[in-house]
Amino acid sequence: MDLLGFATSLNIPVISAFLIGLMAAIGPCTMTTNIAAIAYISRRVADRRYAVTTGALYTLGRMLTYSVIGMLIILAGLKTPGISTFVQDIGEKALGPFLIFVGAVLLFVDRFSFGGGNRLSQMGGKVTDWGIIGGFPLGAIFALAFCPVSATLFFMVLIPLALKSTGGITLPAFFAIGTGLPVLLFGTLLSFGVAGVTGWLNTITRVEKYIRIAMAIVFIAVGIYYVVQWLS
Repeated sequence: MDLLGFATSLNIPVISAFLIGLMAAIGPCTMTTNIAAIAYISRRVADRRYAVTTGALYTLGRMLTYSVIGMLIILAGLKTPGISTFVQDIGEKALGPFLIFVGAVLLFVDRFSFGGGNRLSQMGGKVTDWGIIGGFPLGAIFALAFCPVSATLFFMVLIPLALKSTGGITLPAFFAIGTGLPVLLFGTLLSFGVAGVTGWLNTITRVEKYIRIAMAIVFIAVGIYYVVQWLS
């Protein structure tokens, strides 16, 4: 079973939300902003407290943004049953075509320019001299950098799951933890002085294109699977 199918089939919604967030973490926009955040953290490698605390605050910033957006949508859906039913129905029917579309975009993403992401990066650059505390607004700002992958997983997968789950209003926070985990992990490794962390980051940056292509193929394959399942 594919990771997306596995995540959505679990009977533990918080784990499903976390796994969906991990999938979003390797999307082009989220990966790019996470690499920028890791670069921000690694400026003071010798300061262990700085690395791990900034990584944690960055993840908390992402949690704030995703939780606020998710809560507004989920509360609106819970108060208006018709909206909830509509979102869940649309999510189930449109997920396959959306995944195919996202996979196609990922294959040719180098030819597109996401202007909003550039503006958010400029906003994030304004907090680069804030030290440890800068990790929080950096995470909150970068979480707004929705691209086809993160937007599909958040709005088309996570939100319908939250609407039909008990305590679903908490799921965006667990999604955020999944998206921010790479930064938190690298920050922790840096804080313990693990050798080779910078080399790993450079390797990830170099192979990002191949990760993206592999992810595109998976998304298209899973999208076709969901379309066939729905039609049958």
